[in-house]
Amino acid sequence: MRRAALVALALVLLPGCGGSGGKPLTKEGYASKADAICGKANEQRKAFATPKNLPDLAKIADKTLPILDQAINDIGKLTPPVTEQALSDQWLTQVRNLKRDLQEIRDKAKTGDMQGVRAVVPKAQNHNLQANQLASQLGMSVCNKD
Repeated sequence: MRRAALVALALVLLPGCGGSGGKPLTKEGYASKADAICGKANEQRKAFATPKNLPDLAKIADKTLPILDQAINDIGKLTPPVTEQALSDQWLTQVRNLKRDLQEIRDKAKTGDMQGVRAVVPKAQNHNLQANQLASQLGMSVCNKD
């Protein structure tokens, strides 16, 4: 249970990224703005207690998902440098994968399916690792941490 809970909590640390209209930022500017958004999400997440059981895990996941959505939305408003767009898109894909993992963990926790939660953990850990690596490549120092 403890490992699954830690993975679920780690997921909130990764907000995602993307890009929409607007003037592209420098690599440093993009990383800095993304890290600020990640930092805000991290602070919000710190208010949650460590889950002690599956019902707690489900409740924390329910509280975490809107934070993750907001961070993805906020970073999605940033325009990465043209040279970093593909990397940024890859990161966003991994973060969306993490979001789906968290939803799956939450749903399984709500039904009391510990085996199901444990089954999602390796997939979530892989998505988490990939997202962290991509964030590092994008020059981030907050978004790439669990």
